[in-house]
Amino acid sequence: MGGLSARGNAFVTRKPAFLDVLSNLWDPKSNPDGIVNLGLAENTLMHDEMERFINTNSQINAHALTYGDGFSGSLRLKKAICHFLNTRFSPITALSPSHLTITSGVSNALECCAWALADIGDCFLVGRPYFNAFKTTFGTRPGVNLVEVAFAETDPFSMAAVHMYEKAYTEAISKGLRVKALLLCSPHNPLGRCYPANILREYMKFCARNGLHLICDEIYALSVWDNPRLPDAPGFTSILAMDAADVMDPSRVHVVWGLSKDFGATGLRIGCLVSQANKHILDAADGISLYNFPSSLADQLATSLLFNDDFTSSYITTNRSRLADSYHFATDFLRRHDIPYVECNAAFFVWMNLGVKMKDCTTTDADILARLRKEKVYIAPGSVYGAEESGWFRMVFAHPRSVLEEGLRRMVKAVEA
Repeated sequence: MGGLSARGNAFVTRKPAFLDVLSNLWDPKSNPDGIVNLGLAENTLMHDEMERFINTNSQINAHALTYGDGFSGSLRLKKAICHFLNTRFSPITALSPSHLTITSGVSNALECCAWALADIGDCFLVGRPYFNAFKTTFGTRPGVNLVEVAFAETDPFSMAAVHMYEKAYTEAISKGLRVKALLLCSPHNPLGRCYPANILREYMKFCARNGLHLICDEIYALSVWDNPRLPDAPGFTSILAMDAADVMDPSRVHVVWGLSKDFGATGLRIGCLVSQANKHILDAADGISLYNFPSSLADQLATSLLFNDDFTSSYITTNRSRLADSYHFATDFLRRHDIPYVECNAAFFVWMNLGVKMKDCTTTDADILARLRKEKVYIAPGSVYGAEESGWFRMVFAHPRSVLEEGLRRMVKAVEA
């Protein structure tokens, strides 16, 4: 294959399938025959507001044309993130710039955890279903494997689920696997729910019992909204807001967050790794910072954004309202067409069962995906998220009504054909 190395050939097969979607996106006027993208986890509901802010606040100085303060983000951006997270995440110990490092996106921050906390062949625990990119983020370059925890009928956000992790950990150790960390995504991708504070505390105890690191991916922290059909659903609690010292070794608690989801800015590529009691993991991340160096232009824009309390407060309030409206529109549609789904109150996707619409019970996720492709609508199959049953798909609803209507129409046409 073109004289590539063995690993080069392996990377060829890992080219993301959605790249073909991005090169042919639907537009009602310029590209009516394009693909409607309801698969990628992007929130486009607030793009007008973000565009206006960026165009109004893009006074870039010459410092942005240099290596700046180093490869791991400017000091001003670190101060801005601390200012913002101290306000929004309510940490037990106030964040300071020495508690974090900046990366070119949250995936890079997670990969830094893999490099710093594990060796090739080591494992991280993660519950099913889980964000599909975790497997590539941890595995492709760092060589860290995932131990998948199955729940069957157990609520993944319950006390009983903690016991499932304990069982999976024990089985992994009995097989000679080296488990180094527990990975939690809170709010959860793809289930769109938050872990109750008491359950987070139990996971901390679990990590303490087994000498594990706790990595919390909190990238959807502020994309939580009201769902009248889930009136008692817990809101977001950051692991930073919990007293780790009372439960586990604080040096084993790590959090990642960024602008990609909460601010609908996947293209800015600004993420951070927070580890308040472990300077060594931050030093390790800085050791490979040349490969995670965020753009200095994005750095300055993010700094302006996170220091602007009036804008961020208005943005978060409006974003939550629009997410709730869009969610209810999408789920009302699903109910009208008898498509089961899991109620949620966070992030911007619905975990739904398209398999029940198939007349042939042997229909696979690949078969349903082929039908969706034929109708030119992209929705991600549960098989890539480690779903325990076939037929489940993750559909993103955080788009303007015209996009959502067209995508849902094509989806139903595909599964009811």
